[in-house]
Amino acid sequence: MTDTNEKLRSLFLAAIMVFSVFAMTTGFAGSAAAAPSELDAGTFYSGQEVQFSANNPSADYEVRTVDKSGDDDRVGALRRTVSPDDSGVVSFDLDGRLSEGDFVIQNGNSGEVVDLSTENNKEGSVDPNNGLTEGETFEVVQQDLSADFDDDSVGTEGDSAEADFEIDSDVRNGYAVNISSENLDRDELADIFTRATDQPDNPDYKVISTSDDSNQLVGINDDDREAAEEEFFADTEKIQIIGAEGEYTLDFTDIDEGNYTIETNVTDTDASDSDTIEVVDTGDDEASFGDGVVNEERGDVANITIQLDNTDEATVQVGDVEDDNYAAVAKVTDDDEDGVAHVKFNSYRAGTSDSGVLVAGDDDTTVEGVEQYGSFTDTTEKDTGSDILEATDYDMYVVNGFVLDDNRITDSNKLPDGAKGGEFTNITDEDDIGTLSLGERSTENVQVWRAPSGTYNDDISDLDADETAPVYDLIEAGNITQTDEAAIDDVNDDIIVQVEASGLEGVFTKDGDIDTSSYGGDSGPEFDDSDSRTDAVFQHELEDADPGANTDGSGTDIGALTQGSDYDVIYDEANDTHFVAIDGAALEDALSLEDEDEYAANFTVHDKNSDLVDDDDDSEVVNDSVQFVDADATLNDGDDVTVQAEAGQQFSGTTNVAPSTELTVRLRSQSSSSPFLLQPETAVTSNGTFTATADLSDRSAGTNFTAQSRVDGSDVGDEIDGTIVEGAVGTVSISDQESDGSEVVVDSAQLSAGGFIAIHAGNASGDVVGNSEYLEAGSHEDITITLDEPMDEDFTAVAMPHLDTNGNEAYDFPGADDPYTANGPVTDSANVTVTAEEEPTATETETETETETETETETETEMSTTEEPEPETTTAEEGPGFTAAIALIALVAAALLAVRRDN
Repeated sequence: MTDTNEKLRSLFLAAIMVFSVFAMTTGFAGSAAAAPSELDAGTFYSGQEVQFSANNPSADYEVRTVDKSGDDDRVGALRRTVSPDDSGVVSFDLDGRLSEGDFVIQNGNSGEVVDLSTENNKEGSVDPNNGLTEGETFEVVQQDLSADFDDDSVGTEGDSAEADFEIDSDVRNGYAVNISSENLDRDELADIFTRATDQPDNPDYKVISTSDDSNQLVGINDDDREAAEEEFFADTEKIQIIGAEGEYTLDFTDIDEGNYTIETNVTDTDASDSDTIEVVDTGDDEASFGDGVVNEERGDVANITIQLDNTDEATVQVGDVEDDNYAAVAKVTDDDEDGVAHVKFNSYRAGTSDSGVLVAGDDDTTVEGVEQYGSFTDTTEKDTGSDILEATDYDMYVVNGFVLDDNRITDSNKLPDGAKGGEFTNITDEDDIGTLSLGERSTENVQVWRAPSGTYNDDISDLDADETAPVYDLIEAGNITQTDEAAIDDVNDDIIVQVEASGLEGVFTKDGDIDTSSYGGDSGPEFDDSDSRTDAVFQHELEDADPGANTDGSGTDIGALTQGSDYDVIYDEANDTHFVAIDGAALEDALSLEDEDEYAANFTVHDKNSDLVDDDDDSEVVNDSVQFVDADATLNDGDDVTVQAEAGQQFSGTTNVAPSTELTVRLRSQSSSSPFLLQPETAVTSNGTFTATADLSDRSAGTNFTAQSRVDGSDVGDEIDGTIVEGAVGTVSISDQESDGSEVVVDSAQLSAGGFIAIHAGNASGDVVGNSEYLEAGSHEDITITLDEPMDEDFTAVAMPHLDTNGNEAYDFPGADDPYTANGPVTDSANVTVTAEEEPTATETETETETETETETETETEMSTTEEPEPETTTAEEGPGFTAAIALIALVAAALLAVRRDN
């Protein structure tokens, strides 16, 4: 037991020693051989050493509190007694009982108070009337300090190796700190705090890391300086920062991976703080192309994606002067630092002075310092589009950072300003090489579409120039349909002309965004009336296809309409397609359209006014035609209509207005004894038909009415006459029954107009699970109805009579064949019990069970003839786990008892 006690005592003493060493190390990290501060009537900080010259070197001096309990400040309680040294200087630390509060210095012999505001620390009695003066007291406060990182981790290379760090105190500005960290030596700390460019904006800021720095350590007595600095630079791994208050950007480049705690200690007070940051290996700075090959047609805009690792800056080059006689270079910045930058290269504007050659592809990218080189570049005389880059492959280069060649530098870290063309060297030491593959452009096709009146104003006019998704949604929904015919007159279908032509993106892209606001102004003939060449690159016009005998067709340019109110252009960059959506009413006015006028929608790319078409080729023209006809509709083939005084009465017809047009059938009574006006609404189908459904159950039989088709409040087609007759009468009866689940039997039904009996499951709104064959008008009994699928459990069958509204003797509900009604659908219901196949009788089941039980009993009896010894019962308190636990507890208790006895 003695050996055990000795071991425990040894471990305990060792722990104390380790803790003591740790405590001393911790305290040493913030220590400094600080020179005392001259005590005056001001503010000092806990932990500082202060001094003053005593008038009476032989006296003891007392540091007392300031008693503020009365109207005047008085000398308070004693906190510390101090004595002058041989030179008459009194020094003491502001710690312990002097670490916070207001204090006064009193001569312990005479009781006089030291006036700290006087040059020679005059001593005198306290004014009995006014108490202590401000010059006779000094204040001690705790200095707060925070020294924190903005992030939890930092990288080892490039931008990722930078971390924001702030040293801040609310009550003090001018102070110095010592910085230390376990596992970081002085040189590493100095590199971390000095490599980055962003440091505190403080004229006193200075990092002291070597003994030969121009500034000396602060707060050191000159008498002690040599020894203190020798200790600081030889025996400890820390740096000192003078003017420490402020924000820092620290640089951890090439620091080993791991967790580092940065200790920050004010040199002359006890204020300190620490924060930990993890250094993780982030690899090298690198820039690369998101797509190794970017495909576009000449004249279009290439979207170039740049991936950035551990940096947010790159230099990009498109083209190679030696191989292509052209190159464009720019600086690229990833503003939101998400590792991706997007750049657009306008091949139509390349080689000219236009600013839109290389531009940012989104709001989170900045492109600047764009320069172009090579013989293809002529920024003084070349007109935009007059000479477009040829269809071939162009090398692309990218490198991280703003890395430039000497022969292109005119300003530090900038691309050359003003030097066009001239000597040029490709980006060297590039991180990645890609290819811009420019193919030949083409003018492919024109298609004319139409949409219901008002689609332009309701769904298209407010779209952005590149907002194509809503247009395709309207096409998919059937609101925009291809056509060779469009309705005019009081109802005007809207017209959409779809142009498929590549190479035009560059014409409409300005500063990176598609801008078609000048589409009408850019469109025009190649030559004007005086046969002078115009600036128009293309022409979009509507030409009269049948002007009459001996007359040339006249064309009307899209510019004749007012862009933004009469038409808009939506550009689908991804598919080299644009849509010109035109308000039908405005088009009718502009062209003075009449019934059966036929027009061709022509789109022409000129061969002389740009390099979009080869000089040896003619202008490229594509077109499609459309005939304008007066809007018309026909109800019930133009015949009078007879309907019943029931719900679900249908009025069908055909029309030539655009599919999906909202159409109303206006029903107006012609009888003063039963007046009504109903306007059921419907939509025109893709094949030009429509069906409106009206509820006439509250109308009187024998009433005459008129029916008229209407669109947007205008009559379309002729009205027809109609008559309401008695409604059809139906009854049905069904009884509770048993069934094998495949069919049910309806007891009886009476159908005045013939029809069907439908079976709903559960209730009248439940699923239809079966229906009868067509039943002639009249009475029917014992109607057997086969269910669509056999039922495997009991259910409620609801029988419901239906009309044969479309007369095809086939059950077509929903859509046709509405139910018979009498203030609601006519129904009757019954419980159907589904009977299954016969099960074995109870007697047979019992016999089998008894036989199985007897067999099991005999087996158990045979097994019990050989008895085995009863196993010993182990209680919870006697188990092996419990025994081990007791032994362990006993061992610990014995050890503790032995230690206590020794004590």
